[in-house]
Amino acid sequence: MDFVFFFRDLPSTELPVSSVPCGQQQQQRIVGGANSNRGQITYIASLTKRGGHFCGASIVNERWLLTAGHCVCSGVNKVLRANQIQAVLGLYRRSEFGGNLLDADPFADRAYEVGIRTIVPHPGYVCDKPSNDIAMLELARRIDFSASVRPICLSNGADGSARVEGQTAVVAGWGWQQENRNLGDKADTLQRAVVDVFRNEECESMYRRVNRSRTIARTQLCAGKGAGGVDACWADSGGPLVMSNGVLIGIVSTGIGCARPGFPGIYTRVSEYAGWIVTVVNRFNGN
Repeated sequence: MDFVFFFRDLPSTELPVSSVPCGQQQQQRIVGGANSNRGQITYIASLTKRGGHFCGASIVNERWLLTAGHCVCSGVNKVLRANQIQAVLGLYRRSEFGGNLLDADPFADRAYEVGIRTIVPHPGYVCDKPSNDIAMLELARRIDFSASVRPICLSNGADGSARVEGQTAVVAGWGWQQENRNLGDKADTLQRAVVDVFRNEECESMYRRVNRSRTIARTQLCAGKGAGGVDACWADSGGPLVMSNGVLIGIVSTGIGCARPGFPGIYTRVSEYAGWIVTVVNRFNGN
């Protein structure tokens, strides 16, 4: 039987932070999820090409987003040009962006678009491969933070936030709500779903039932439901996996299908890339 893989990863205080404290938002279709509340998930960005949503990203500070490496690859295994991607911030319903605001909350902050200045994939990432599936996006201008647009705190491994196995986390995005893309469309309203974080060893044993050589690297983590039914899916790639304490622990990266029993989603483990994230931000900030 053929299985389709789809792509869904600071020391600490040295990260150049924003003037707005990270992680100050409410706790947290995604398959098996539900509509988020307006203004509930403030750290997510929609990445668009030619006006259409294709991946998610997380807000790091006023100038940087964090996403999956495969989100910045073209179909010919080359990195996209920065002017091919836009980031939409403060988005709740995709149908509301671009003027269709008839059913929007008249008092809510409006979504807005920001261009990308620089795309920085991890130096160890190869397009269409799951290893080091992480990239940073430098925005063309500083973010206008508001009640609905705020940065997320990043797991750095030194504060205990890397020890996440056995806990629950929230994944969010505007991706498909089922594996078969012919039976529906991407979610209009931002979805959220609560998933369980598995031990890498347990996750690896699940995947080895269909691929005996499959490994789950230290730089990855697995989250979903053992019985299936809840998972990230197509176009959720690059989006955030966040703990209840408001810390980003994972980036939607890869997996087998969507929400299949026994195959939790595979995420890039943010804490393993703490040093690289700091290096990138400092280098482009001229520090």
